[in-house]
Amino acid sequence: MKQFIVIGLGNFGFNVASALAERGHQVLVMDLNSKKVEAIKDNVTEALVADSKDKKLLSEFVNEGINAVIVGLGNNIEASTLTVLYLKELGAKKIIVKAMNDDHGEILKSIGATEVIYPEKDVAHRLADKLTTPNLIEHVPLAPDYSIAEIVCPDKFIGKSLKELQFRNKYYVEVIAVKEVLLDKFHMIPSADFKISADSALVVLGKKQDIDRLKL
Repeated sequence: MKQFIVIGLGNFGFNVASALAERGHQVLVMDLNSKKVEAIKDNVTEALVADSKDKKLLSEFVNEGINAVIVGLGNNIEASTLTVLYLKELGAKKIIVKAMNDDHGEILKSIGATEVIYPEKDVAHRLADKLTTPNLIEHVPLAPDYSIAEIVCPDKFIGKSLKELQFRNKYYVEVIAVKEVLLDKFHMIPSADFKISADSALVVLGKKQDIDRLKL
């Protein structure tokens, strides 16, 4: 189980917090809008009506146990910039921030953001790729009994390396890629030392019956 802080409950922050909580992680959220906090409080670990520009307040929650802080403060560039600055000063080890534009993103990176994302732009690029790039999996010739499938990582695999799990020997499948859902990162042909995180999906190749057993 990981610990996350989500600051800002716009569409982006609300959905990220909800998704992390659904996956069994501890999630603390904060927003100045009491209605938004009220709407999500039953789905997360803790929900606060709070101003992230209050450095003293942030210091009460940011510690070494927090795996990542996700900042999605909408159009409030000043608030997101100050929040990232304070998070960096407080020692947050991973700061993921929604940026409004390229200039805003560059500022965020310069003051300590670990990763800057542009949700609307990212969705647009993924849609464009989907519409214009052939699905390679559809063109891989497979025997009738074999399949390529993407599966949600079972809890028993979390924190273990591919070498430890021995997919080929124990489950008779090959892991050809790992997708980190939260960070939207795709690792093709991961090494034996690659460790599986809680938000991972596995792309595996094998007999359909073996893949089905792996899902259990």
